Amino acid sequence: EPIAAETLVFFVNADNPVENLTLDQVREIYSGRITNWSQVGGSDTPIQAYQRPAGGGSQAIMDKEVMGDSPMMAPVNADYVVTSMEGIIQAVRAWDDQPNAIGYTVYYYANDMGMADGLKLLSIDGISPTDETIRDGSYPIHTAYYAVMDAETPADSPTGILFDWLLSQEGQNLIAHEGYVSVKEPTA
Repeated sequence: EPIAAETLVFFVNADNPVENLTLDQVREIYSGRITNWSQVGGSDTPIQAYQRPAGGGSQAIMDKEVMGDSPMMAPVNADYVVTSMEGIIQAVRAWDDQPNAIGYTVYYYANDMGMADGLKLLSIDGISPTDETIRDGSYPIHTAYYAVMDAETPADSPTGILFDWLLSQEGQNLIAHEGYVSVKEPTA
């Protein structure tokens, strides 16, 4: 069962005039077919697209939920593949003192690492990534964190009790308190 909703968010320097991209535009940027911000309503400057390394969780979401059958472009150089979540945020924020860079991370890390400090999250298809739009599925990129147990596990076993508790309102409130997007609306 999903216990928390998650998504991939895209961010740029706060000085970049672009506020929204379509999912197709994101795919075109990361496949190398869109290479200049002017092609998506921004300034006439090249796009510096940072990536995450293959095998990572955010890259797996990028490949499955965004790129689909479109292959990712090869990075311009090795510096454009950033191994840590904090590193990609810092790289986009500081890229050559210009607002040309774009990066991505999971929503949880964007909130946890103070995304607003010099960066902004982009809307995708006109929908801003918020707890509400991620929970209700209106933000166009979807994934989740799951609690999994064997179907034969007795409901009164410690595993069954924990499983049920994670889906309870109390468990969902804790998930939200810890900074994740609970699948149920948290209560006060």
